[in-house]
Amino acid sequence: MAAPRNQMSNENPNAIAFSRMNAVRPVWTGMRRLSSLPGLSGRIILHAGPKFRDFSSIPVPVRNSLISIILREKWAENVESAEMLLQDGSISVEPAQEYNVYVPLAGAAGPSTMLIEVRDEAGDGAAYSPLNEGMELCTRLGILHPDLPAHLEWLDGVLAPWIDGLLTERPLPLGPVLREAIAQQDDCHSCTVAGSRLLAAALLDRDGGRSNTSAIEAFLDGAPAFALNVWMAMCGLVARAAAGVPGSTLVVNAGGNGVQFGFRLAGDASRWHVNPAPRIHGTVEPRFAGAEGLPALGDSAIVDVMGLGGQLLDQAVPVREALAAHLPAGITERPRKFLSGTLDLFGRLAATDCSAVLGSSIGPVILLGMIDRLGERGRVGGGCVVTTGADWAPGYAR
Repeated sequence: MAAPRNQMSNENPNAIAFSRMNAVRPVWTGMRRLSSLPGLSGRIILHAGPKFRDFSSIPVPVRNSLISIILREKWAENVESAEMLLQDGSISVEPAQEYNVYVPLAGAAGPSTMLIEVRDEAGDGAAYSPLNEGMELCTRLGILHPDLPAHLEWLDGVLAPWIDGLLTERPLPLGPVLREAIAQQDDCHSCTVAGSRLLAAALLDRDGGRSNTSAIEAFLDGAPAFALNVWMAMCGLVARAAAGVPGSTLVVNAGGNGVQFGFRLAGDASRWHVNPAPRIHGTVEPRFAGAEGLPALGDSAIVDVMGLGGQLLDQAVPVREALAAHLPAGITERPRKFLSGTLDLFGRLAATDCSAVLGSSIGPVILLGMIDRLGERGRVGGGCVVTTGADWAPGYAR
């Protein structure tokens, strides 16, 4: 078996970039309102993946989520007037990753959204993600629901302040939780049950019964994907630590918007390369027979690109077995062809090298939910994107 691709000299740009990633020690430091981040105080909403060309290019599920945020912000009184604000350009719609924010699937975040803040205990830098919204009332599902704006207010006004109060003085190191979740066969993307349980337990243990947490506990019990947004911010923080290393071809941003798939490289981290969003290979649930899912959607691709998710299927056996019909041959050996080295945080191979993907045309497998193209049924199934060199080719760049 070939040795991992991290046997490089210190002068190699990718070795330098990887060493920067490997030095990061991520801790969950608390919650931060999106409007407090630079450049995000006005009427602006963030979405996953690269920037949309114009309003007409925004898929219906993402449009629905943008409208839900407008209603939550009380910029409009009804769906029709909210949509008019989007159409006439009164509200700026921007890619979340431009601001080190990571949004799942068809999700969206506005100025009032409280964000998970993950920082590097060993250095500088921070990355953010909205709280996971649960399993029913979720912008990530891309459905318009009259109760969704109020649920978002509860997340921002009740759950987020409770979490912030537990973490501000004593941040939570994420490495031990992540490694235990992996040991319990989470892939940390499509399956985050163990990680969600561990994070919830850590928070409740810190509270120690001092608060009336019955509603919070009920929410956390019904949120098996709670950890995903934490892992997204964590992986984004680690990846972006490599940004600015001249000549490095390690991927530091990646995500899809349902129309296009975009990525940025460490050597030129201000430039998006954009290609058509690849389709998801998966199974539509029988109750949603006839539904069609959007192509690759969400900033959660950063989890897989960093070495978790679809690159963890040798360890996450139940996930591998469930997706067996849609996975490429050699799935457990595939990551060695493009991942750069063993990351101490994971204890696993990590960090996608775009040049290696282009050389072999074998890229990360990204685990994704399938979101109904019509914006009516939400998540209609699950599967994976098997990326190739075409998805990582230098495309339209800005």
